[in-house]
Amino acid sequence: MTKEDDALQSAIIDQINAELGASGISMKQLAALLGKPYDSTRNYLKKERSMPLGFFLEIAGALNLDVTIIVERAKQRLEQ
Repeated sequence: MTKEDDALQSAIIDQINAELGASGISMKQLAALLGKPYDSTRNYLKKERSMPLGFFLEIAGALNLDVTIIVERAKQRLEQ
């Protein structure tokens, strides 16, 4: 991955966390909603492990957000 890819992935995770905060859903609740282990969910959202694309897609679905919205908002974060 390039530095730009790493920066975008980091911004996407930051945006997911912002969307979670806005929704009022906790990380623990999200893990339960997805049927995923809490530790794995936390590791991805705390940037301790690289988030797989499939997991990102599942989160977007759980938050009822189109993935393009999350990515566009993440790109806006990079521009600030």
